[in-house]
Amino acid sequence: MIKAKKICDSCRKIKGLTCICPPKETHKGFKQNNYNLYNSRKWRKFAHKLRELNPLCKICMDNGATTPSSMVDHIKPINSGGSIWEVNNLQCLCKKCHASKSGRDRRNK
Repeated sequence: MIKAKKICDSCRKIKGLTCICPPKETHKGFKQNNYNLYNSRKWRKFAHKLRELNPLCKICMDNGATTPSSMVDHIKPINSGGSIWEVNNLQCLCKKCHASKSGRDRRNK
């Protein structure tokens, strides 16, 4: 079977042979891409169970509101040395609070 050659999006040359473009930075502000972790079956099941146990957003609750949680957030980000599976490093947040916290984390690096 013949392997298909990959074409560079920038210069339209064959990657590795004639293309000398630097690799794209698709995840600026992060040391690594955690895509594989967050899309793994193990993480999805774990996060679903955690959200069942904590159905409300922690930050909203601290401010006196009751908003359903939709995401599990690492209090100390993985890329900053936070534990992936440690329950004490996780909190359930709504999308708005998660986006705000993630933005603050990126700015404070």
